[in-house]
Amino acid sequence: MITGSERLILRHHRSEDTSSIFENYTRDRGSARYLARLPHSSIEQTERMLQTLSSPQSLALVGKCIWLIEAVKDGSAVGLVTIIKSDEAMEIHFGIGVPFRGHGYGAEALALAAQYLLATGQAENISSYTDVDNVAAQRALANAGFVFIERVDNVYQAPQLDGEPRDVYRYQFRV
Repeated sequence: MITGSERLILRHHRSEDTSSIFENYTRDRGSARYLARLPHSSIEQTERMLQTLSSPQSLALVGKCIWLIEAVKDGSAVGLVTIIKSDEAMEIHFGIGVPFRGHGYGAEALALAAQYLLATGQAENISSYTDVDNVAAQRALANAGFVFIERVDNVYQAPQLDGEPRDVYRYQFRV
């Protein structure tokens, strides 16, 4: 376990998590709508991603790490938190599987991750961004203690949104 609360645990993935994450999140077209990737086409693709990016060494080796979000009450793998390192700053992004949305898991996982990174000295500041049209992510960021900073134009391309450059809202975590 990396960190947790009464409801959630953030941890590195285990092989038994892959099927749930694939079925409920990485293969879902709607979940990938505002991402810079297409939905995963196979469970093996999700497994490769998790093996590469969800280990204790991932952040140091590639500057990126994925933590699994586990619901304490039943041990379900409900989503993912992605940490991206740049100098003393960290970016945090999240995704929640379709059946687990609407329970506040995204906001709680974002806050847990940000608090952990700050408390352990791994980052001096935490930021995130989301597509200007992704209202659900904007709400989760605000509920987690992130404050809107600015709109930034042409930050990324979302393959499911015609691959055109997309604008984002940038947020900063406030303790």
